[in-house]
Amino acid sequence: MRITNNMISYNFLTSLNKSLERQNKIQEQLSDGKAIHRASDDPIKTIRSLRFNTNLAQNEQYTQNVKDALSWMETTDGVMSDLGSIMISIKEKVIQASTGSNPESAVQTIGSEVDKLLDHIITLGNTKIGDRYIFSGQNDKMAPFTRTGDTVTYHGDINKISMPIQPGIVDPNKDSVNLTGYELFGSKLSIINHVIEIKDHLTAGTADDQKWLSETGLQYLEDDHSQILQAQTEIGGRYSMYEMSQSMMEDNYTTITGDLSANEDLDIPKAIIDFKTSENVYKMALSVGASIMPPSLVDFLK
Repeated sequence: MRITNNMISYNFLTSLNKSLERQNKIQEQLSDGKAIHRASDDPIKTIRSLRFNTNLAQNEQYTQNVKDALSWMETTDGVMSDLGSIMISIKEKVIQASTGSNPESAVQTIGSEVDKLLDHIITLGNTKIGDRYIFSGQNDKMAPFTRTGDTVTYHGDINKISMPIQPGIVDPNKDSVNLTGYELFGSKLSIINHVIEIKDHLTAGTADDQKWLSETGLQYLEDDHSQILQAQTEIGGRYSMYEMSQSMMEDNYTTITGDLSANEDLDIPKAIIDFKTSENVYKMALSVGASIMPPSLVDFLK
């Protein structure tokens, strides 16, 4: 095989360029500490990185859902606690009004106090997080309750707001984070209507009204308070489940980011050694090339 000057020059320059590419690649890796910048750097590690990043993005979304859900349920639990306190307060006032021979004026005064508590109940029913009403169902941009005289109207719907925290089909029974107005106050707003009825009997204040309050009115309050406590218990159970899920997702985040780092991060000490070696090889190649390259006409003219 005949070796020409062009072949010698081509082979030398090709090898020199490869050495320079290697040096440039290591320098690029050292600049940000990442071993992978393109799929061709390491196809297997690239596939792993794609999977880890997908899992990380999914975990971050579910983690945000958990945080939002906990905020909704914590606010709901606070409202339920306040409602329970109001029901106890109304019960105490009813007992006060129906015990002994109270004059009508005194009972009517208690009726006015209960009427104010009714307004507070409506205010709690219209609780918002940001610009969303938590008891409106999915119609959460509209205030769920309005009061006109002795009539309270519900403007929400019966659909739950779901914030899924795991892959799969959304289950409103497991993934819902709110209560609808009917779940809060009973079907047909029975709790509110009972309070209105109690308020009306207090406002009338007669002996018959006081008798009704001591029997039917107190029973309404007992049953309604139990219903509120039951709903609060269910929210508390779901809150605990979401707290455990949040802890698991935080652990998952640590695991995934650790795997991603192990897959992508550069071995800095080794890369520095490789860079210095590549640099020395490049300089040596230049030195050797200067010796083996055939003399040209320019060399003779010198």
